[in-house]
Amino acid sequence: MKKKGKLILGALILLGIVGFLVFGNKQALQADLLTVQPSTIAQTFTEDGYVVPEKEIPLYTSTGGKVTVLAVQDGEKVQHGDLLLSFDATELHLQLRQLEGQLKSLQAQHELEQSKLELDKLKQLYEAGAISKKEYEDAQNAANYSNFPGQIEAIQAQIAAVQHKLKESNVYAPASGTITRVEVKEGMFLAPGSPLMTLHENDNYLVEAYVLTEDVVNIQPKMQVELIQDNPDGDLVFPGTITKISPAAEEKVSALGLLEQRIKVTIKPDIPEKVQLKPGYVLDVDFTLSKKENVLAVPKTALFPFEGGEALWVVRNNVAQIQPVKTGFENQQEIVITEGLKAGDTVILDPQLEGLKEGARISN
Repeated sequence: MKKKGKLILGALILLGIVGFLVFGNKQALQADLLTVQPSTIAQTFTEDGYVVPEKEIPLYTSTGGKVTVLAVQDGEKVQHGDLLLSFDATELHLQLRQLEGQLKSLQAQHELEQSKLELDKLKQLYEAGAISKKEYEDAQNAANYSNFPGQIEAIQAQIAAVQHKLKESNVYAPASGTITRVEVKEGMFLAPGSPLMTLHENDNYLVEAYVLTEDVVNIQPKMQVELIQDNPDGDLVFPGTITKISPAAEEKVSALGLLEQRIKVTIKPDIPEKVQLKPGYVLDVDFTLSKKENVLAVPKTALFPFEGGEALWVVRNNVAQIQPVKTGFENQQEIVITEGLKAGDTVILDPQLEGLKEGARISN
C-alpha cells in the first residue's frame, strides 16, 4: 500500500510539472506596445536662450556731485520725463545768484555810461556847431572802447553754463520703460561721467541664443523657432522669429568645461499674455532644421538587426512576429519606417524583452 501511494504521489507531481510548463508557455508576455499612426517627425536641436531688452539705454552723469535724491529702484517702471535722481545743486544756485548780480551791475553801469554819452544828441550838436569836432570824436572813442558789452557777454555765457549744470543736476527718464542695474545710493559722491542706472525701454524683449558653428549653417533669418519657458503647471511654449545671425563666432565654455565656437542668434519672441519675461530669464530654444509629415515613425530603440537589415517585433492576432523593415529620415529619438509597416500596426517597444520569440502571446 505504501509503495502504491508513493507511485500515485510521484505521478501527481509529474503531472503538476508538465501542467506548469504547458500553462507557462501559454501565458501571455506583458509588453509595452505602440500603435503606429501617421505623424510628423522633425530634426531639431535645443539651445539655451537668454532674455535681453530690445532697447537698452545706459544713463550717466555729466556733472557728478553728491546724490541727494534717488527716486527709483531696480525693477521699477517709469514714464518718460519721470525724475530718477538729483544731485546737490546748492553751490550751483549760489554761483547763479552771484553771476546774475554781476550781470545786473554791469548792465546798470553800461546804461549809465550810455546815458552820459548820448552820441545821437552830441552828433546833432556837432552838426549844429555847438560843440567842437574834438569833443564829438572823444565821445565816439569812449563809446567804441567801452568794455562793458564784452563783460556782459562773458557773464551771460557763465550764467548759461551754470543753468545747464543745474538742469543736468536732475536726471529724468528719457523714455518709458523699466529701471535696472541702479549703481548709486543717496549720499554718494560721483565723478562726472559715472554710470547711474540702465533703462529698458517699453518692456520689449529679444532672446539671444549661442549656436554651434556647425549648426548655424542650417538656420537663417526669418526662420521660426519654438521658445519654451519652464512652469510648475506645465511648460509654456510660444513662437519666435530669427531676426539676426552674428557674422562672427565667439568663444564659449560648455557645461563640460570645453571651449566652443558659437554664433549669437537673435530672436524676436511672440510673447503671449500669460508669459512673463524679464531680462536674464533663460528659455529653451528649439531650432527645427527639417521635418517630414504624414509618415510612420517608431523609436530607434525598437529596431534590432535582422538578416543583414533591420526589423521590428510586431503583434498580429496577439502573437509576436518579426517584421523586416526599411528606414529613412530620422532624428535623435525616432526614425521613419518606409517599408514593412502600415498605419494601425502594433510594435513591441522593447526588442530585448525576456521570453520574446516568434509565436509568443503578447498582452499590454
